[in-house]
Amino acid sequence: MSPRKLETKKTNAGEGRGRRQVAEKYLEVAELIDSEDGTAINVCVGVAVLSGIAASDAICAAALGDRYSGEDHDAAADLLGRVDPKLGKALHDLVALKGESHYGAALLTANDRKKALRCATTLVDEARLRQP
Repeated sequence: MSPRKLETKKTNAGEGRGRRQVAEKYLEVAELIDSEDGTAINVCVGVAVLSGIAASDAICAAALGDRYSGEDHDAAADLLGRVDPKLGKALHDLVALKGESHYGAALLTANDRKKALRCATTLVDEARLRQP
């Protein structure tokens, strides 16, 4: 069985580098509040999610010449998983935190923050390797 068709957009090297730079900046912002508690955890996680999504775009641009262009971030993680299953899992883990961090009423935990920053850092580090 062939993999499902995903919405993608052709992406050149310059766009990929731009997405890597955005990913780095989101991660930098997330790290500024990584020691604060309460609502800052949700903000930190939410920004880390954005970092991971941008890094995924950069990685896919370098590896495939395409990036995901739809609304389903799990599908973006599936596309990234075609490049590297470990990276796809990292983005899936981040995307699982997106709804609660961006739109939820409950506060996330310090463990959620730790996981989000770990996943985002993994993705940004890989984007740096692929989009110097």
